[in-house]
Amino acid sequence: MNPIPNNTICLWFDKEAEDAARFYATTFPDSSVGAVTRAPGDYPNGKTGDVLTVQFSVLGIPCLGLNGGPAFRHSEAFSFQIATDTQEETDRYWNAIVGNGGEESACGWCKDRWGLSWQITPRVLLEALADPDPAAAKRAFEAMMSMRRIDIAAIEAARLRLWSIRYPSKREEQDEQGLRQHRPQPRWLHGAGRHDHGQSRLQELGRQVGGADGLARPSTVLPRQPQARPRGRDRPGQ
Repeated sequence: MNPIPNNTICLWFDKEAEDAARFYATTFPDSSVGAVTRAPGDYPNGKTGDVLTVQFSVLGIPCLGLNGGPAFRHSEAFSFQIATDTQEETDRYWNAIVGNGGEESACGWCKDRWGLSWQITPRVLLEALADPDPAAAKRAFEAMMSMRRIDIAAIEAARLRLWSIRYPSKREEQDEQGLRQHRPQPRWLHGAGRHDHGQSRLQELGRQVGGADGLARPSTVLPRQPQARPRGRDRPGQ
């Protein structure tokens, strides 16, 4: 029998603790399912023989899943923050959680099918937000605020000031599902949301705001101002 750790995260589930534990064990490295304890007697939300608790670990962190019934639900007040090193790793965890009945949220947050929240957070983002240059940290922060899944190349480009602002298309405005509709919105990085990242992506971003050599020449497109309609003598031909 494995020794009982001094500190264990206990997660309350309705009745799916074992399913959740096995999903986490197959999704994340250094994760496993341990002892499954069945109820020795009937209880308010189950009967003798039902799975009561499940020991498991997520990336080496000891956890206990408790099937306690529907009284308490997960919320964003608790989440696992998973640090990633590459876009491929970020995408893999994100797609596994969202694609298994979960849902996307903002700024790298998502929820699994059991309602537990996860932050899939590239280390590049954490380093950018802690940049000693306040302007660089702010640019990275503002880029992050426009994202759901974190785009590593976009964060790096914003931090290095390789960005360009453009206005969304009508389709993009409709896709915002009513949020801040009818107002022009800046979009970080022409092509943001793509995941063909790496040095070539940074060079591409540099060409968009600079020249063919890929060196950044930052520019900002200011909001369009409504043009007054010509009147009287100002009209063409008068």
